[in-house]
Amino acid sequence: MNPGFAPGPIEACVSPMNSASTPPLISVVVAVRNAAATIGSTLKCLEGQTFRNFEVLLIDGASTDDTLAIARQHEDLLSTIISEPDEGIADAWNKGASLARGDWVIFLNAGDFLHPEHFARAAGELTGAKTHRVLFCDVLKFQADGKATHTIVGSTPTLRSIRRGGIGFAHPGSFTARDAFTKVGMFDKAIKIAIDTDFLLRCIQADFTFTKFRSTAYMAEGGVSDVRFDRAMSEYFASAQKYGFVAPGQARLMTALLPFARKILHTLRSVGRGPARLLKHFAVAMLNVSAAPLILHAPRRLYFRALGFQLGSNSSIGMGLRFYKTGRVSIGPRSVVNRDCLLDNRDQITIGSDVSIARNVHIYTAGHDPDSPFFEMITAPVVIEDHAVIFARSTIMPGVTVGRGAVVYGGSVVTRDVPMGTIVGGNPAKPLRRRMAEPLYSLDYPFPLAM
Repeated sequence: MNPGFAPGPIEACVSPMNSASTPPLISVVVAVRNAAATIGSTLKCLEGQTFRNFEVLLIDGASTDDTLAIARQHEDLLSTIISEPDEGIADAWNKGASLARGDWVIFLNAGDFLHPEHFARAAGELTGAKTHRVLFCDVLKFQADGKATHTIVGSTPTLRSIRRGGIGFAHPGSFTARDAFTKVGMFDKAIKIAIDTDFLLRCIQADFTFTKFRSTAYMAEGGVSDVRFDRAMSEYFASAQKYGFVAPGQARLMTALLPFARKILHTLRSVGRGPARLLKHFAVAMLNVSAAPLILHAPRRLYFRALGFQLGSNSSIGMGLRFYKTGRVSIGPRSVVNRDCLLDNRDQITIGSDVSIARNVHIYTAGHDPDSPFFEMITAPVVIEDHAVIFARSTIMPGVTVGRGAVVYGGSVVTRDVPMGTIVGGNPAKPLRRRMAEPLYSLDYPFPLAM
């Protein structure tokens, strides 16, 4: 018998944090000029950060409006305030980087927001790794009325992405190791728009490590890079050519092509968003309805396999299953998903072998973030390991792993990982005891009509 299933103390559902780690100091450089309408909201988002080991350096380009007066309402937050004429954003960022004391530096402009847990989410990656690295995240863009328009999904820079006109991610919300400014130099003051991408191209050239962490930064539409996109692309490809990433001919072609392509994309995005979403929901509804007449085991397996579900031998999906899209479901051999279950497969759902999932179980991989200023949808995969048992009317929330042989009692809401062999129950589910014997059975229940 595997000792993991022997009776014993109940295990906690979350591993404790390593308290011995020293939290990194983060320097936040906020560059502003005549930003009275937006600076307050940016500083408030920093005041709301749950991770507190950071300093804020406000670099003001001699504003003539109420920018400084509003900023001083948050004086307890600000470690440094400089207000003097400068040569633009690059000059302001350079001043901030030169004064920064932190191991990591993040650059914001007035109007940028961060998720309240942005620093906390990054802290694990930042701790103990202080050199030759850039951390990045997704960036959501929004309009002046607060409506989110689209998300720039961050990805690791590649030569292909650079040649197509992008680093792979947007700069707001990213963390740069302070040693970068010694290694590759400061921001180029001769560049007026593509300042950050020029700097990041030098980091790529210097073989920096780029790491994505799971968070979101928020950037308003209508900034200088939006208004002067043509010049931004001209500066970007001039830098990409200078550092050897693109050939001169390709740089000229992409500089001419991308502004035109962007206008088409924006038109399609604004006009087609509503109809496209309606069509998507209609298609998903039809795929769900089409499964209803398939009352026998073999035809149902063929249907779901055609939709991209990975089904192990003799696994069974009961009648009344609802799902959100094709694919992103993997079910191991001999596992049973009983009647009237919901598989929210907007992210991956992985179900092991000999898993028993009873009626009316809901497995979610997506939801809306209540702590986000824009309530955006977030996703996280769910894993249910071999021989786990999920009793009727239970709910598994995004990001949860139900360990091998674990049991979820009926009606429970599981919000945290369940360790191997642990029985949990309640709302939210809590550990009750250990399963007393290691599961040795093989399930064999290919009956979609079973009650």
